[in-house]
This record gives sequence, C-alpha cells and structure tokens, in this order.
Amino acid sequence: MSNPSKTNDLKKNIRNTLKNRPDGELPYKKNTRKAVSKRDERAGEWQDFSERRAHISSRRREDIEDLHSLHKTLRDNLKSHGVIIHDAEDSDSACRHVLDILHKHKIDRLLKSKTMLSEEIELNSFLTEHGVTPVETDLGEYIVQLRGETPSHITMPAMHLTREDVGRLFEEKLHIDYTDNPEELTDIARNVLRQEFLAAGAGLCGVNFAVAETGHIATVTNEGNGRMVTTLPRVVIALMGWERVTRSLEDLSLLWQMLARSATGQKATVYLNLMRGASPGPSGPDEVHIIIVDNGRKDIYEDLEMREMLRCIRCGACLNVCPVYQQVGGHPYGGVYPGPMGKVISPLLLGLDNAPDHPFASTLCGACEEICPVSIPLPELMLLLRSRKINLHRGIDYEAPAWKTFEKMMSNEKNYNKATKAARNIQRYWMFGNPPIPGWTRQKDNPDIAPVPFRDLFDKIEDDQEPDDE
Repeated sequence: MSNPSKTNDLKKNIRNTLKNRPDGELPYKKNTRKAVSKRDERAGEWQDFSERRAHISSRRREDIEDLHSLHKTLRDNLKSHGVIIHDAEDSDSACRHVLDILHKHKIDRLLKSKTMLSEEIELNSFLTEHGVTPVETDLGEYIVQLRGETPSHITMPAMHLTREDVGRLFEEKLHIDYTDNPEELTDIARNVLRQEFLAAGAGLCGVNFAVAETGHIATVTNEGNGRMVTTLPRVVIALMGWERVTRSLEDLSLLWQMLARSATGQKATVYLNLMRGASPGPSGPDEVHIIIVDNGRKDIYEDLEMREMLRCIRCGACLNVCPVYQQVGGHPYGGVYPGPMGKVISPLLLGLDNAPDHPFASTLCGACEEICPVSIPLPELMLLLRSRKINLHRGIDYEAPAWKTFEKMMSNEKNYNKATKAARNIQRYWMFGNPPIPGWTRQKDNPDIAPVPFRDLFDKIEDDQEPDDE
C-alpha cells in the first residue's frame, strides 16, 4: 500500500492510474465536487464576497512583500514569550532540529498534529530511521500512516478511500471486528489515540500562520487533536514554513474565515488554536520551540515572477475544482503537493528537472485561479514554468523547422493545396487507421480529413447556381 511515486514520474503515474482505476464513482471526484459545492454555498452568503477576497488578497500580498520586516517583528515577540527559535535551511536541517530536541529530553515518541510541511521534509521516515516513533493524530493522517501512504489531498488526506477501505484497514492493523460505520470507526481511532495523548512527552504541530505583531502561533483544525498535541505534552514543537507570517490578529481573522470557506465549505473551522509560548502548569507545555523552514522558499521570494506563489494558504480549493485532479487524485503527482498549486510549488521547491511535467499537466481552464481565496494567477505561473522548462533544455529545436514549414504551407495557396492533397492521400491509403501523431493518438482519434475539400464543394455550388446564358 505504499506510495513510492516520484515527482519526475508524473506522466507514467497518470497513465497507470487511468489504466488501473476502479469502476464506479471515484472517491476523489465525488468528494472534491462536494467540497466545491459547499464552498460555493458559503461564498454566496457574503454579498460582498468578491470585494472581501480582493481585500484579503491585497493584505496577503503586502505581507509577502514585507516578509523580512515581519520576520524581525515576529522573532522579537516570540523571544519575549520564551519561544525557542530554530532556523532550518533545508529538510535535513529541519529534521535534525526536531531530533535534537527530542534527544535532549530523552523522548522516543512524537505525537503530531496535521502538517504538510512535515510531509515535505519527510520527517516521519527520518525520525523512524533514528529510533523515534512518529504518531499522526489527525484522523485522515492516522489512516494513511497505517496504510504506509502519503496524503492524497492537502486538507483531506484520506479522501481517496472509502469507509470500507478504512474498515478493512482497522480490522487488519488494530485487530478489531470489521465495521464500516463511520461513527464506530472514529470511536475506535479516538480510543487508540487517547492513550497516546495521555502518555505523550512531546507534540508537534504545523503553523497555519504566525502573527508578527503579537507573536501568536496559530493552528487551524477540525479535530481536537491539534489542541491536545499542543497542551498535554511538556514539550511542543511548531514547524513553520518561512512564508507563513501575517501582520496582525485582524489579518488572521480574515484569513481564517476565507480558509475555512475555501477548504471545507465551513463558516469557520472547529478549532483556531493560538499559542504564545510556554505555560507551566496542568494546561500547557513547559517548553515551546518553533522551527522556521526555508527549504527553497527564500529562492521563490527572490524570483519576482514566482513570488506570488508564497501567498498560498494551503486551502486545497484549487485541487477540488481541477478537472485533472478529479480524474486521477493526488498520488500520481508524487511528492507532497498535488493539483494546480502542486504544479507550481513542486517545480519551484524541487527544481524543474525534478518535476518536469507538472506545469504541463493542466488544461489551463482557469478554474483554479477563479476559486483561489487569495487570487494567485496559477495558470499564468504554469505558463511561465513551461517556458522555463523549454528554455532550460533547448538543444536541437525540432519544433522550429516544423512550424516554419507550417507557415510556408498556410501562407501560400499552392503549397496549402499540395499539403492537404498529400494528407488526404495518406489518410486514404494508410492501412492501419488514421496515421499516428505522437502524444495525441495514444488517447484520442485523429480528426478525419474531408474527402472533398470545402473549396471544391463551394466552387461546385457556385457553378450550379450560375444562371444559364440566354
């Protein structure tokens, strides 16, 4: 059940998925459409939705443009509340910071709230290799961890599975009687994880946003696990992407409402947890660490054409509306980030050589930009990356002479007539159906060339309609 696909295998992964996908309604298609429908309902409740989105997009853009200044303010406030700050240049550095903190406190079991950044840096496999057991406590993440998979969606990790899949998984892994009742399955997971919470020495959470002006670390969840992970353990580690800073609590409130509506169609998520340092006593940690992870984000910041991508708030709305994602789900993309946002962020974080086909795996229908709560121009960014990919490996240009020939054919009537006549003859005498066109006829048929050109038909009609000479 593992998911070994890599980002540079996208074409092959998609072909395999389309070839092997089960009959019937696809879970990821059904669930994404539900999410889009709920999002549209929530958006309809705000008569000024477009104006609000434009305002939030503008504020988010200002935050990204002013990131260096906001980081200075944030760090000063975090330090004033006793938060221990660690900077991580890359994945290995981030993982080692987590391991060092755990080793210092002699902790060999880490409870985790949902964080895509920990997936990005491959924290779980790193900790396991070094004798630490990571335990996912978000229900969806817990399910895919038991299956040995990566999440298939950034906000709904197990959305590719049916309840029957989960029932069989729990029967196998937790040694319980089979049930596919969602309430019973949730209760089973809750009972197992409760023992983990009570015994936890350390907890790790993601950071949806860090508030520069107050030093709050904000996490947004729909399950109580996020709050349990950050209050019951004596040591708490927050893992934050370098770009996840907002200026004020007012901005946080705007982003929170827009995030919930876009991600799951809720008016607000069930939990908004604000943490601002250690809280000795029965209701909080003795020690709080924050690891601020670069891992390519500063390079994106310096890339003025691509800086817009840092505004992404990881809601997953662009995945839900994407026609490609609806057909193949998240795993074929490899890595961590699928869908339209993944088609841009994966090549930027990993390099175009490691995700060469991502920018091309799109219809460019524009639905992702239309639904994005902070109005990131995803199709435009994909086109820019396509151009970069082509220029990156420009060797012998086979397309240039082909287009030059096409230009000569289309700009000269005699050449055009010769070319279409030749094509018509090839079609007529080709013994194996329509001649193949690389990359086209694998999935669809060639369009038939009319046996009689339209101009000939038109000339015949004109001849037939001319009056006879008297």
